[in-house]
Amino acid sequence: MKKAVVNLIIILYVIIAIGTTICLLTYNEYKVSVFGDKTLIIINEEDDGLDYKKGDLVIVGKEGYKNAKEGDTLFFYQENGIKVAKIQQKEDFGDAGVVFTIDGNYQVVNENVIGTSNNAKVISKFGTILGALESKWGFLFLIVFPSLLAFLHEVYELILEISNKEQRV
Repeated sequence: MKKAVVNLIIILYVIIAIGTTICLLTYNEYKVSVFGDKTLIIINEEDDGLDYKKGDLVIVGKEGYKNAKEGDTLFFYQENGIKVAKIQQKEDFGDAGVVFTIDGNYQVVNENVIGTSNNAKVISKFGTILGALESKWGFLFLIVFPSLLAFLHEVYELILEISNKEQRV
Protein backbone atom coordinates (compact mmCIF):
# COMPACT_ATOMS: atom_id res chain seq x y z
CA MET A 1 0.00 0.00 0.00
CA LYS A 2 2.82 2.38 0.92
CA LYS A 3 4.58 1.70 -2.39
CA ALA A 4 1.35 2.40 -4.32
CA VAL A 5 0.92 5.77 -2.58
CA VAL A 6 4.54 6.71 -3.26
CA ASN A 7 4.17 5.70 -6.92
CA LEU A 8 0.97 7.75 -7.22
CA ILE A 9 2.71 10.81 -5.75
CA ILE A 10 5.63 10.37 -8.14
CA ILE A 11 3.29 10.04 -11.13
CA LEU A 12 1.34 13.16 -10.12
CA TYR A 13 4.60 15.07 -9.62
CA VAL A 14 5.87 14.05 -13.07
CA ILE A 15 2.56 15.10 -14.69
CA ILE A 16 2.69 18.49 -12.94
CA ALA A 17 6.35 18.98 -13.88
CA ILE A 18 5.74 18.13 -17.54
CA GLY A 19 2.58 20.29 -17.68
CA THR A 20 4.36 23.27 -16.14
CA THR A 21 7.30 22.89 -18.50
CA ILE A 22 4.98 22.76 -21.51
CA CYS A 23 3.20 25.92 -20.30
CA LEU A 24 6.55 27.70 -19.97
CA LEU A 25 7.69 26.53 -23.41
CA THR A 26 4.53 27.94 -25.01
CA TYR A 27 5.00 31.44 -23.53
CA ASN A 28 4.60 34.31 -25.96
CA GLU A 29 6.19 37.77 -25.72
CA TYR A 30 3.56 38.81 -23.13
CA LYS A 31 4.49 35.87 -20.84
CA VAL A 32 1.26 33.94 -21.22
CA SER A 33 0.90 30.36 -22.43
CA VAL A 34 -0.74 29.95 -25.84
CA PHE A 35 -1.95 26.60 -27.20
CA GLY A 36 -3.27 27.10 -30.74
CA ASP A 37 -6.12 29.58 -30.37
CA LYS A 38 -6.39 29.07 -26.57
CA THR A 39 -4.60 31.41 -24.17
CA LEU A 40 -4.14 30.80 -20.43
CA ILE A 41 -4.61 34.06 -18.56
CA ILE A 42 -3.97 34.36 -14.84
CA ILE A 43 -6.03 37.09 -13.21
CA ASN A 44 -3.59 39.02 -10.98
CA GLU A 45 -5.86 41.77 -9.70
CA GLU A 46 -9.54 42.15 -8.97
CA ASP A 47 -11.74 44.70 -10.65
CA ASP A 48 -15.25 45.33 -9.35
CA GLY A 49 -16.58 45.79 -12.89
CA LEU A 50 -15.39 42.37 -14.04
CA ASP A 51 -16.60 38.85 -13.28
CA TYR A 52 -13.15 37.46 -12.45
CA LYS A 53 -11.44 37.20 -9.08
CA LYS A 54 -7.75 37.38 -8.27
CA GLY A 55 -6.19 33.94 -8.74
CA ASP A 56 -8.62 32.72 -11.39
CA LEU A 57 -7.28 30.98 -14.48
CA VAL A 58 -9.19 31.98 -17.59
CA ILE A 59 -8.81 29.87 -20.72
CA VAL A 60 -9.73 32.18 -23.58
CA GLY A 61 -10.34 31.12 -27.16
CA LYS A 62 -9.78 33.59 -29.98
CA GLU A 63 -12.46 32.06 -32.22
CA GLY A 64 -15.54 33.67 -30.68
CA TYR A 65 -14.50 37.33 -30.71
CA LYS A 66 -16.56 38.12 -33.83
CA ASN A 67 -19.69 37.04 -31.92
CA ALA A 68 -18.91 39.36 -29.00
CA LYS A 69 -21.43 41.97 -28.01
CA GLU A 70 -21.56 45.03 -25.79
CA GLY A 71 -21.11 44.15 -22.14
CA ASP A 72 -18.88 41.11 -22.81
CA THR A 73 -15.42 41.07 -21.32
CA LEU A 74 -12.55 41.59 -23.77
CA PHE A 75 -9.06 40.16 -23.22
CA PHE A 76 -6.41 41.93 -25.29
CA TYR A 77 -2.71 42.63 -25.61
CA GLN A 78 -1.42 46.07 -24.80
CA GLU A 79 2.21 47.18 -25.06
CA ASN A 80 2.84 46.52 -21.35
CA GLY A 81 0.90 43.28 -20.95
CA ILE A 82 -2.55 41.72 -20.94
CA LYS A 83 -5.60 43.87 -20.24
CA VAL A 84 -9.19 42.97 -19.43
CA ALA A 85 -12.10 45.37 -19.97
CA LYS A 86 -15.81 45.49 -20.79
CA ILE A 87 -16.82 46.11 -24.39
CA GLN A 88 -18.75 49.34 -24.82
CA GLN A 89 -19.10 49.21 -28.59
CA LYS A 90 -18.23 46.84 -31.44
CA GLU A 91 -17.69 47.89 -35.03
CA ASP A 92 -17.38 45.20 -37.70
CA PHE A 93 -15.62 46.35 -40.89
CA GLY A 94 -15.98 43.04 -42.71
CA ASP A 95 -12.70 41.84 -44.20
CA ALA A 96 -10.84 44.79 -42.64
CA GLY A 97 -11.55 43.43 -39.17
CA VAL A 98 -13.35 44.30 -35.96
CA VAL A 99 -12.69 47.25 -33.66
CA PHE A 100 -13.82 47.21 -30.04
CA THR A 101 -14.30 50.33 -27.97
CA ILE A 102 -13.74 49.72 -24.26
CA ASP A 103 -13.79 51.76 -21.07
CA GLY A 104 -12.03 55.09 -21.40
CA ASN A 105 -12.90 55.33 -25.11
CA TYR A 106 -9.89 53.16 -25.95
CA GLN A 107 -10.09 51.21 -29.21
CA VAL A 108 -8.76 47.68 -29.65
CA VAL A 109 -8.22 46.22 -33.12
CA ASN A 110 -8.71 42.51 -33.79
CA GLU A 111 -4.93 41.85 -34.09
CA ASN A 112 -4.58 42.66 -30.36
CA VAL A 113 -7.61 40.64 -29.24
CA ILE A 114 -6.96 37.46 -27.28
CA GLY A 115 -10.64 36.60 -26.92
CA THR A 116 -13.86 37.48 -25.14
CA SER A 117 -15.88 36.15 -22.24
CA ASN A 118 -18.36 34.45 -24.59
CA ASN A 119 -15.62 31.92 -25.43
CA ALA A 120 -13.82 31.60 -22.07
CA LYS A 121 -13.65 29.00 -19.31
CA VAL A 122 -12.79 29.98 -15.74
CA ILE A 123 -11.05 27.72 -13.23
CA SER A 124 -11.24 29.35 -9.81
CA LYS A 125 -8.02 29.70 -7.79
CA PHE A 126 -6.01 27.58 -10.26
CA GLY A 127 -4.31 30.70 -11.60
CA THR A 128 -2.57 31.19 -8.25
CA ILE A 129 -1.18 27.64 -8.39
CA LEU A 130 -0.10 27.92 -12.05
CA GLY A 131 1.42 31.34 -11.39
CA ALA A 132 3.50 29.94 -8.52
CA LEU A 133 4.64 26.97 -10.62
CA GLU A 134 5.54 29.19 -13.60
CA SER A 135 7.46 31.76 -11.56
CA LYS A 136 11.27 31.57 -11.63
CA TRP A 137 11.62 30.63 -7.98
CA GLY A 138 8.56 28.39 -7.97
CA PHE A 139 9.83 26.40 -10.94
CA LEU A 140 13.27 26.14 -9.34
CA PHE A 141 12.10 24.96 -5.91
CA LEU A 142 9.02 22.94 -6.94
CA ILE A 143 10.23 21.31 -10.16
CA VAL A 144 14.00 21.55 -10.74
CA PHE A 145 15.30 21.09 -7.18
CA PRO A 146 13.18 18.00 -6.32
CA SER A 147 14.06 16.45 -9.70
CA LEU A 148 17.75 17.04 -8.99
CA LEU A 149 17.41 15.46 -5.55
CA ALA A 150 15.65 12.41 -7.02
CA PHE A 151 18.38 12.05 -9.64
CA LEU A 152 21.14 12.33 -7.01
CA HIS A 153 19.35 9.77 -4.84
CA GLU A 154 19.25 7.32 -7.75
CA VAL A 155 22.96 7.87 -8.43
CA TYR A 156 23.68 7.24 -4.73
CA GLU A 157 21.62 4.02 -4.82
CA LEU A 158 23.47 2.90 -7.95
CA ILE A 159 26.85 3.52 -6.30
CA LEU A 160 25.75 1.55 -3.23
CA GLU A 161 24.59 -1.33 -5.42
CA ILE A 162 27.87 -1.41 -7.35
CA SER A 163 29.94 -1.28 -4.15
CA ASN A 164 27.87 -4.11 -2.59
CA LYS A 165 28.45 -6.30 -5.67
CA GLU A 166 32.20 -5.67 -5.51
CA GLN A 167 32.30 -6.67 -1.82
CA ARG A 168 30.48 -9.95 -2.54
CA VAL A 169 32.94 -10.98 -5.25
